[in-house]
Amino acid sequence: MKPVVAIALVLSIALPPTSASAATSIKPGAECKKLNQVATSSGVNYICLQSGKKLSWSSQAANYEKTKLKAYAQIRAGADSGNLDNVELVYHISSSFPKDLKQLYTAQVEYASKLYGSLFAKKEVVNIYMYTEKDEKYLRTQPILAEFLDEHLPWFQAWRQGKDQEHNLGLAAWFKEGPPGVLAGHAGVLASSKASAKTMRKYAIQVMPHEYWHVVQDYYFKPTFEDKFQARADKSLDGLDFYTLHFPTTFREGSANTISFAMAANTKKEYLELYRYFITELKNYSHLKLITTLTSTQSVEKALKKIEDRRTFSEAHEASYPLGSLLYEWVIAEYGFAAYKKILENQVTGETFEDNIQASLGMSVAELYKKGAPHILAAFSGR
Repeated sequence: MKPVVAIALVLSIALPPTSASAATSIKPGAECKKLNQVATSSGVNYICLQSGKKLSWSSQAANYEKTKLKAYAQIRAGADSGNLDNVELVYHISSSFPKDLKQLYTAQVEYASKLYGSLFAKKEVVNIYMYTEKDEKYLRTQPILAEFLDEHLPWFQAWRQGKDQEHNLGLAAWFKEGPPGVLAGHAGVLASSKASAKTMRKYAIQVMPHEYWHVVQDYYFKPTFEDKFQARADKSLDGLDFYTLHFPTTFREGSANTISFAMAANTKKEYLELYRYFITELKNYSHLKLITTLTSTQSVEKALKKIEDRRTFSEAHEASYPLGSLLYEWVIAEYGFAAYKKILENQVTGETFEDNIQASLGMSVAELYKKGAPHILAAFSGR
């Protein structure tokens, strides 16, 4: 994963007044007429939500935070109640890797493995890598790590010049063969040899559990991937087409952030602050124009649809990290971690991701976007 310049989430949301806010004063819990309608009253932003059999006004900021913490609790509970029985961790750590980062990432891996391993059917080997720019020559000799190494060379050069050392990079994120015939997990990061836990940007704290989560995602489709892909390839469907149809980046990268943010933040406060940082930084990221369009639930739905295909929209991949993380955070809060697990299990169900969502959640992708849009809007409102 290439680093995403990340962002602080403003919970007091300044939305344009709607006709409802102009007409009357709103009180929390009061009846409203239109699901997901937003309004402002006395400087407080509200959203119209289902409450039992009726619709009622809820503070948008409070509801947003409540949803976040509900998802956080669900994800952390899986690790807190888990164990390492189904994971055999094998560490590959450079002597030049910063010692405090080694300690941080090792602790994250050990904790995350309690959740991640619970999703394996049997004991699996997971290789964990931590290397720096000083290891370039060695990395080139390792087939499992060398395939995408050239993408990292500009970062190596910058680190050697004392620049951009607050960033770390994903090095490995697969469950695949290596050596041939041996399926195993491979997850890891690159960091500057001069970096430290204190000087890393806040977003960097979750990169290790993010890359590691891709191992879990791969685990559920790798055994059937080749047969499925070859069947589609015979119909002139190339690799990117296949991935776009089955594993859109809102799910692959976005939901990896959903999990990794919860794994990296050890308290509710840290979790909320990490998202605030992430969203605020994104808002200041000038080349992500899509973020500025998120002014209504309808615009969020449109944005989610637009970023489904990175072949046709240049911002799709990068925008999928925040929008996808919030979307699947909402899924976990609303339907539970078990529902999200079904999406993992059904990654090669049917012909498209639409078939997966229908089988896993009992709704269309369009319905998923519509229902999750208020939560995403709440994160980006208040520019």
